[in-house]
Amino acid sequence: MANYNLIKKCRVCSSENLHLILDLGTQPPANSLITSSELSLPESKFPLRLFWCNDCFLVQLLDIVSKEHLFKHYFYMTSASTPIVEHFRKYAKDIFEEFLIDQENPLIVEIGSNDGSLLLEFKKLGSSIMGIEPASNLAKLANDSGISTMNNFFSSDLAKNIIQSKNASVVVANNVIGHIENLHDLMKGIQILIGEKGVFIFEVPYLVDLIKKLEFDTIYHEHLSYFSILPLLHLMKIFGLEIFDIKKQSVHGGTLRIFVSKENNFTVKESVQTFVQLENNLKLNKIEIYEKFSKQVKDLKHKILNSLKDLKKENKSLFGYGASAKGNVLLNYCNIDASILDFIIDTTPIKQGKFTPGTHIPIFIPEKINDKGNGDVAFLLAWNYEDQILDKEQNFRSRGGKFLIPIPEPILK
Repeated sequence: MANYNLIKKCRVCSSENLHLILDLGTQPPANSLITSSELSLPESKFPLRLFWCNDCFLVQLLDIVSKEHLFKHYFYMTSASTPIVEHFRKYAKDIFEEFLIDQENPLIVEIGSNDGSLLLEFKKLGSSIMGIEPASNLAKLANDSGISTMNNFFSSDLAKNIIQSKNASVVVANNVIGHIENLHDLMKGIQILIGEKGVFIFEVPYLVDLIKKLEFDTIYHEHLSYFSILPLLHLMKIFGLEIFDIKKQSVHGGTLRIFVSKENNFTVKESVQTFVQLENNLKLNKIEIYEKFSKQVKDLKHKILNSLKDLKKENKSLFGYGASAKGNVLLNYCNIDASILDFIIDTTPIKQGKFTPGTHIPIFIPEKINDKGNGDVAFLLAWNYEDQILDKEQNFRSRGGKFLIPIPEPILK
């Protein structure tokens, strides 16, 4: 199969003691939206299966779609999401005040910098910035707006080129570490960038939230690793690095912000042991929790489908809200297509006018919701922004419209 490879070893510890824990079927990449002219063409689809390592406890995909196929042209833009822009504004301020306020012209490097939204906030605070972004469309957007961005995949070789003048004071990476197949080369690159005193700060979705809230739709081909702290401690130790703090964030349905530096640079805070204890108590080092999760996801699929079918029987008009990657995974796994949802609305301009991969549902501008109400139902695919969206769409709800929230179980609001 072109652009596809099945690996047999854990990407943290190289163990072959791996167990299949969830199979979401064969799916197109979640961000591979299609145009009207492509509707009749065959789509690339790949296995989407979750495995667990019995030795270091990393949860991961072993079915690898080539990064060039996934990331060279990308439809997710951070600047299109108001909650993310707000999150980044506070993020930059907090990091600047904790680590950079006494430094003269500190260098911030961001891995997977997207359209430069976070780096813009650091730039406003007076930092030097450098973005690394493999998607050519996003790198161009960032450079055109004055955010210095290298259009490339991050690697240890690239890190050597970046630090020819000086080391980075802070390296940041948000919702991107899980996308990287070669974690050992990543950490070599981090070692090079931060030198003796720098700090690596990254945000990743938390495996505990995925399991507890049944967030199966956050599993997609771009996202190769699903992190808990136990395997991350193992990975950092290999490279003489140390996790010295962890802070829970509410963004994206449950995210960890993890702080790393060379061993003994910082006092390790109690937060690290707190998360380790939580994971041991939940028995993330045993397969039983993953077997239970798999059964619950299969049950949830049937509940979601039954909820939508019941609404269709009542002659409700159904449409999707948010053409997100997670939404496309859910639609494909649950076999929800244009026969069930009339369309999907989304705020991202480059998604509008396209169709969802696999399910071929048309994507429209958000104003199309103004035509709806009186018993119509919005299927909230962007459920991680539930509070903001329900507040934003009070007019739709006042006209009799409702939202169906699918995760962790379907509920009408």
